[in-house]
Amino acid sequence: MKSMNFLEFQGGVERIRALLVGMQFQDFSIQDKEFLLLFYANKSFILRLSLKTPPVFFLEDEKFKLEKKTEKVPLALFLSKHFLRKKVTDVKYLEEWGRKFEIHLKDEKQNPFLIEVILVPGFQNVGLFVNDDGKEKKIYWNKPRELAEFTSDSKAEVSEFRSLDIIREEWYADLNSSKKQSSEKNNSLVSEESWKIELRKKIKKKSEAIEKIKQQSVENEIVIERLYAIGEQLKYKPLSQLSADDQSWLNQTQSKTIDREQIFKKAKVLAAKKDGMNSRITVLIEEIKTLTRSLEQGPPRLKHKISIAGKEDVSTRKLEVGPMLSVYMGKNAKDNVQLLKNSQPWELWFHLKDYPSAYAITRKNKATPVEHADLIKMATWFAKECFKNHKEKAPTHIEVIYTECRFVKLLKGDKLGRVTHTNTKTLRVSTT
Repeated sequence: MKSMNFLEFQGGVERIRALLVGMQFQDFSIQDKEFLLLFYANKSFILRLSLKTPPVFFLEDEKFKLEKKTEKVPLALFLSKHFLRKKVTDVKYLEEWGRKFEIHLKDEKQNPFLIEVILVPGFQNVGLFVNDDGKEKKIYWNKPRELAEFTSDSKAEVSEFRSLDIIREEWYADLNSSKKQSSEKNNSLVSEESWKIELRKKIKKKSEAIEKIKQQSVENEIVIERLYAIGEQLKYKPLSQLSADDQSWLNQTQSKTIDREQIFKKAKVLAAKKDGMNSRITVLIEEIKTLTRSLEQGPPRLKHKISIAGKEDVSTRKLEVGPMLSVYMGKNAKDNVQLLKNSQPWELWFHLKDYPSAYAITRKNKATPVEHADLIKMATWFAKECFKNHKEKAPTHIEVIYTECRFVKLLKGDKLGRVTHTNTKTLRVSTT
């Protein structure tokens, strides 16, 4: 989404001024850099101030409902204490500052209250100012930064002007797009190249840390030697006979004995740090080895998070079709029933056609597609598993039926494992 140009900003301020003057500030919500301010007279208007990038403001549509929850931040407490039920007297566009406006309010005693809104990219902020019975108070969302005066952008064309309604539509379109991209990113496999780059950065950072610790250790050794040398001199020399450089290491207590004790104490403290530095280097080396092994093995593959069963103990045979798709078979009727009970409606159920057999049931996330090649692979494995310990020799080709688990129902009161099924499809596979 584009930032608001100055024509849009000024036009937006003029519109909210026409609507809000005379209204009462009734409620608000602050969440994740989004300020929602509710003003009310005969009807309500909700003004959104977004301090994200790009910063924008607009009016929510009439159907929008303000959530009662808000972040418990100092600005929210200040709003709640001083601004609620105050009347809007003016909304001013500060032309000399570009994207900045003020909402002026007053209470019954005509005490002034001010909401300052700065939506300059990189400087976005909200400030609150109160003059309550002569007491001035102010607070900002971010630490205020000095703004340069704005020079009007003569290149902005009227054809580029977007109303607050259009800005609102674009903002929500971007929000939905970001949520979709985030969801797709979470469900996709890790990008191998970006993963490698990130891992190499970590290895480099830890290697640099080792070098810094080693350098610090060398410098400490030099200091320790110097301190011990000064301490030895103090055993037989008065302070006045030490060089000016050596004297700079002392606290100058006017007592040679105390200075000598302190100088040896400093040396011992630095020496004690040596073991800690060596331990830290050892830890960093092991971490680098672990990261290097991970780099050689490749990025982790996302797995589905659906367990094969609940609390019950279920014995199964399993085929990993892919990182997001597996198929399981129970080892007896009880296991098969438990697998079916713990399945999801969108998962697939397999059974031999015209032969008694176990079930096979997939485990996958709802959005995971199942290609025809995957179906053949699972059906072939299932058919072979069915005849692995079977006295009867498997036919060269056999048909396997499958359907979604939502269409498979256990028969109550019948033999354990008996089911009814609908919407089945058939696959013909080879068992050789």
